[in-house]
Amino acid sequence: MDAATLDGARVLVTGASRGYGAAIARALATEGAYLLLTATDASRLGAVAEECRGLGAAEVQCLALDLGDAASVDALTAEVAGLVPRLEGVVLNASIVGARGPIAEISPTEMEAAIAVNVTHQLRLIHGIEPLIARGAGVVVVTSGAAAKPGRGAYGVTKGMMDVVADVLREEWADREVRVVRVNPGPLRTDMRAAVYPNEDPATVPPPAERVPPVIAVLKGADPGPRIQASEWGLS
Repeated sequence: MDAATLDGARVLVTGASRGYGAAIARALATEGAYLLLTATDASRLGAVAEECRGLGAAEVQCLALDLGDAASVDALTAEVAGLVPRLEGVVLNASIVGARGPIAEISPTEMEAAIAVNVTHQLRLIHGIEPLIARGAGVVVVTSGAAAKPGRGAYGVTKGMMDVVADVLREEWADREVRVVRVNPGPLRTDMRAAVYPNEDPATVPPPAERVPPVIAVLKGADPGPRIQASEWGLS
């Protein structure tokens, strides 16, 4: 592995079949990374994988992952361990929006479903891959401006929970020089945002690729602190 370019670096990216995850995968491919890409939509993931191969990825593995299913998480971690001896990078991008509105008005069943995908099974995934995470690796947890904000429903609650997880992991893994960084990409031109804001003109928000550079920087070795606002990256 060449740390300066990520050439040969083994990087796991969840939610890589579309949006921000796909943009991150493409950028890593141009750096020559060995990609382990996950998604529930195998067809779309396969299309992204083909793009990444054409962009120069060292290798691309398409792996099924349904974060709503504990067995799927366990199967993924076993598969990753069978493919690579270690991971130099991890990007936890996959999540669901879940029920929207004031949290007291969200049914327990709806909230539990969002917590399972966005928190509980993320922790299950972290537990499974932790032995593979190399010393000095970069771990990016994709967060949101909605995290812990009123009126943002299950998404805001669960993203706030994962912010805490990321900050705790950053401290707990510091002795291994593992950089755990929360990256908030801000509003992006994605299918998820279109579903939440159907009346928004997509041209008024940036494409995902514009907000990828800080993720690549962290995976290359930068440690800008526990949280990055991607919209501010590179500004003096």
